[in-house]
Formats: sequence, C-alpha cells, structure tokens
Amino acid sequence: MAGLPSNRAPRWRPLLAALCAAAGLMLAPAPSGASPPSPMTTDWIDPPAFATAPVGTTREHACMPANRADSDPQLHLAGPRRVTLQAADKLVVPVCARGIIPVTTNMPPPAVVATDKATGKVYRGIAYQRKRPQPRGMDIDIAPGSVPPRDIPIEPGVSVGTQFSTDVAAAAGLPKQEAVYEVYVEANGLRSNAVTIEVRAAQ
Repeated sequence: MAGLPSNRAPRWRPLLAALCAAAGLMLAPAPSGASPPSPMTTDWIDPPAFATAPVGTTREHACMPANRADSDPQLHLAGPRRVTLQAADKLVVPVCARGIIPVTTNMPPPAVVATDKATGKVYRGIAYQRKRPQPRGMDIDIAPGSVPPRDIPIEPGVSVGTQFSTDVAAAAGLPKQEAVYEVYVEANGLRSNAVTIEVRAAQ
C-alpha cells in the first residue's frame, strides 16, 4: 500500500516525511472519496476524466494509477491519449503518478520528461515540488530548490509511497502547438512507464 515505508520501523516516519517534503515527494494520503467538480466542457481531453485531475498536488484522483501489490520500488504514470489547445495560448496536459520510491539524502524532486516523437526534441522539468506555506504577514524568501539536510544519514533500503499530479505543459515548457509526445516521470533513479499523448490545435 502506498504511503507505508518498507523495511523500516515507524521511528523513521518523521524523518522520511521531512526528507520527502523537501524533495517534492509526499507520503501518499488516504483517498478522500471526493474529486473536484467536473468542468462544464471536457471535449478538449480524452479520456474526459483527466479534465478534473488536480495538477500540482498530491490529492487522490480517479485517474491515479495503481501500484503493484508488492512493496518493491516502483513508479507508475497515467495520462490522457489526447488534449486540445483550448485557445491559442492555453495548453494543459495533466498526468498522474504513483509509486514507492527509495529515499536517499539530498534526493532531487521528481522530474517529468516529454519527447516530441516527430522531432526527437526533449522537454524536461520538475514534476512536483511541495511548497511550504508562507505565514500571513511575514515576508519570507523560500528557496524553490530546497533539499533535505545533508547531515542526516539514511540507511539503504528505506522507501516511501508517493503520488502527485502535474501539468506536463507547464512543468516541462511544452510549446503551444500540435505534436505527439512520449511522456514519463523519474524519481530518485526510478523511471515510470511512458504514455503517448497527442496535442491537437484549437478547434
């Protein structure tokens, strides 16, 4: 079950939570049973269920892929088959990822990679990075590339469940034009399955 560290005692949970928050990973929350309301139109995306994927969060969603039954390291990705530019300057490509990720000190945030199948050009960016809330009334400069503490050793074999949704277009900087992409995510040395997503011009 995602969200449970493997092969380590519960005393690791506070440390793992801090490390994963800094690296952009998060212990997978229990399903809330509720999804955001569907927009009035979903004809811009297929399957239409991806229209309500809560990009930029770790919230549960119907489009979130399932983990295998075992607790070995794994990473899974689900995405739409087709998205359409909703306007000349509006492209959203939501994908959902879930997995069990090995934890190491100074682990980078998960990345999303999209390759244009026609040109071979690769687009890459941070898939998800948890932001610390800024206290009201205080001016605090939070470094976007914060990483786990360097002086806390982590024993080999520790892993943690994670899940997140992201907008590939925004995260990887996809151009707002027709193309077919092969998309996958990476997290601390693990690579997910690839999904093929077609981007169509605005109707």
